[in-house]
Amino acid sequence: MRLLLHTCCAGCLLGALSGLEGRGAETVSFFFNPNIHPLLEFRKRVKAMKVLRDQLKGQPEIIVCEEYGLKRYLREVAPDGEKDCAKCYEVRLRETVRHAAEEGFDAFSTTLLGSHEQDHEMIRRVGEKVSGESGVEFLYADLRPGMESGLAEAKRRNLYRQQYCGCIFSEEERYKDTGAETYKGGGG
Repeated sequence: MRLLLHTCCAGCLLGALSGLEGRGAETVSFFFNPNIHPLLEFRKRVKAMKVLRDQLKGQPEIIVCEEYGLKRYLREVAPDGEKDCAKCYEVRLRETVRHAAEEGFDAFSTTLLGSHEQDHEMIRRVGEKVSGESGVEFLYADLRPGMESGLAEAKRRNLYRQQYCGCIFSEEERYKDTGAETYKGGGG
């Protein structure tokens, strides 16, 4: 089976690969994430994917979509300025399944299924929805067991590891209750 694996970041890819071992799938990684904000965060993640691709010497193949699609993403996902994770999943999985269908893949999945922070049932529903529209099977796999080792491997490889999922809404949630980058007075 040829599997196109939507990939959110290098660390999650490493974790997901260990979780997919033994399934007999030829896995190809597909980095497509117009949700990532700001631009410099997006570039850090693209760079980490390319570094990992070089380190792994093309095994598995890693496709990196470098188009920064924030404006299109916001129009599609948050036209009213409100967070909508289901629409975000759909934008990314719809592009993944489109690519999978064009390139003759048997199935697709996502590294988002490795996160303890993501809504697995929502991802499954969205994956099955876009699968039904395309005819390419959605492979649900709980990839959480391999994530800690994947993130440790990313650290060992000195790959960038982010502190939030990537969208502008999660960035706000991550930092809103901290004093990070706030002026404390005293002239500095």
